Amino acid sequence: MVEARLPVLRQNLKLMPGAHDEDGAPRWLLHDRVRNRYFSLVRPALELIRHWQPGVTPTEMAASLNEQGLHYDPEEIRAFADFLIANNLVLARSESASAYFHRQKIQNRKSIWNWMLHNYLFIRIPLVRPDPFLSKIMPHIQWLLSGTMEKCVMLAGVIGLFLIIRQWDTFAGTFLHFFSFEGMLLYAITLVMVKSAHELGHALVSRRLGCRVASMGVAFLVMFPVLYTDTTDAWKLRSRRDRLRIVTAGVRTELYLAMLASCLWGVLPDGALRSAAFFVATTSWVTSLLVNISPFLRFDGYYAFSDLIGVENLQQRSFALGRWKLRQWLWGINDPLPEPLTLSKTRTLIVYAWFTWIYRFFLFLGIALLVYHFFFKVLGILLFVVEIIWFIVMPIVKELKVWRDRWKNFSFTPVRIVLWSIPVMALAAGLLPVTSEVAVPAVIKSDKIHYVFAPESAQVKTLNTAPGHDTNQGSVLLQLYAPELENSIQLVQEELQLAELRLSRLASSVEDKAEQHINRERLRQLQAQMQRLQARQLRLAVMAPIQGRISDMDTLQPGQWVGEGQYLMTIVASSELRVEGLLSERELDLVTENTTGIFVSSTGQRRALPVVIEKIDLSAVSALPFPELGSLSGGPIAVRQAEERLIPEESHYRVSLRLTEQEPSYTVNVREPGVLILEGSPRSWLWSNVERLAAIAIRESGF
Repeated sequence: MVEARLPVLRQNLKLMPGAHDEDGAPRWLLHDRVRNRYFSLVRPALELIRHWQPGVTPTEMAASLNEQGLHYDPEEIRAFADFLIANNLVLARSESASAYFHRQKIQNRKSIWNWMLHNYLFIRIPLVRPDPFLSKIMPHIQWLLSGTMEKCVMLAGVIGLFLIIRQWDTFAGTFLHFFSFEGMLLYAITLVMVKSAHELGHALVSRRLGCRVASMGVAFLVMFPVLYTDTTDAWKLRSRRDRLRIVTAGVRTELYLAMLASCLWGVLPDGALRSAAFFVATTSWVTSLLVNISPFLRFDGYYAFSDLIGVENLQQRSFALGRWKLRQWLWGINDPLPEPLTLSKTRTLIVYAWFTWIYRFFLFLGIALLVYHFFFKVLGILLFVVEIIWFIVMPIVKELKVWRDRWKNFSFTPVRIVLWSIPVMALAAGLLPVTSEVAVPAVIKSDKIHYVFAPESAQVKTLNTAPGHDTNQGSVLLQLYAPELENSIQLVQEELQLAELRLSRLASSVEDKAEQHINRERLRQLQAQMQRLQARQLRLAVMAPIQGRISDMDTLQPGQWVGEGQYLMTIVASSELRVEGLLSERELDLVTENTTGIFVSSTGQRRALPVVIEKIDLSAVSALPFPELGSLSGGPIAVRQAEERLIPEESHYRVSLRLTEQEPSYTVNVREPGVLILEGSPRSWLWSNVERLAAIAIRESGF
């Protein structure tokens, strides 16, 4: 077999000194200026670049280097040549070399669907190449980046904080302005301006430190546009502190803007500018910190954390260590450490890897739900499935394949067997059907409730009861006095006496007999009027219509006037208590008629009452019948307001129950919320959740 000859290095590559590695050893950088990419080289690789001999075989070059006192194996030279070829750092001067690069391009070319699958989460679109403009304006804006300016901004921030504290109520109330179209528009405009300043901060600090800013543009993060700045040239900086200054420049710019905005908010008059200052001083920099400072995503926080702990390729190296430790803990696979590191740094990277996996799991799950709801249903379902499979399921499956291939290396110690038995027992417990307790929001109420109103406008004469007092049917609760009614009775009484006197006279003429007929008719009218007045007078003695307890009562006292129809009090029959609950559709199959349980009042001061189900409605309630159980009133049932009705977010069925033991001393004020604890049918916890997920899938798959 003919040995391949070494290729020719490209002439537009640049070799420069780089930062020291983690152990302090010197390194060099190979800069591909066409693609603006940097490759880190250690001393052995640097010597190969310096003594590169294109056109010879690796064996011949190894012999030549050995003569110069440099000891390299042909395999090392061949591996380095493969690295150069794979990264397109060589020239193609032969037909076979051109064919190789052509095949490489064809193999790396992705279909439109494959490209969309890999790039719909994050796509970069460069818009401008700002380096010439930055070089031109940099001498004129040096003062903006000086230490004096930084101190002035911090002083403005302290003043702004003092002004905000003095006007805290106004500052807190300004947030309400954004709940309008004008507020949302101002929010969007200010957000774009702040994020533009964020990226400009990266670019200015990078250019000041002598780095070229290759491009600035817009990136789409799950189809949401965000700005970006290409600061790849920062790799050539040998100072870790300088690289950290570039990484944190965006966040520091937003913080400085927040300080200035706080000061401006304290001095500006009310209006759009003050609202914009309020937004910059609060929401914008908070959201920027939450996103950019996170070390678990490849934003500013990731590179800052990488520089702080001095670890390059942080995620790849930490993930390798995390997998190594996980396999060791779970299966006892005693592989060698992926790379030699100190104990403290190894632990740091392992913890970082595991936290990143947990963070990414919930992040990708949230993104999957976001794209599902953001797009129309068919595309939403497709992207949801792709997201879950590609970013969550596939990494897990890939690791499971490694476990399957390495099962011969498993080591089952007694401690590991005990630890593995815990999840196995938990799984078994989840599969076993057990009797479950069903908690149902409910109210206890009386079947007999009577509201007492004033029969007419009158004055309270005597008051014979109070809230919480027991009363018998027919007992006088309060006596009212109506002066106008008494006057009317007295006048009618006098007219009655006069009519009776006239009738007592003997009629002596035809005219007298005719007048006697009129007097008799008038007497009947007065008697009827007197009966009506006396009936009204009897109603002024307000009596209890039922036996029960006064649960509620208006503020009354002797001498007080009440109007006709005015509410006076409520009487509840304590011997006729019933319980009604609202059963969720998820638990509908767990209970039936005659299922027993207890009712526990939400007051926490009453004893539990035994109950039994009498009836379960066949259809779900269309509106919440008991507002106190709704989430808007602090209840457990999620509801939304629709005109004057409360609509439950999930289906609930009304359940009627009776008390198996009546408790005379147990009284309620009309209705009292609580919870029903029912003894449900046995079922598997795991299987019930599988059914629930299946039901959600079936519901969401409908078009």
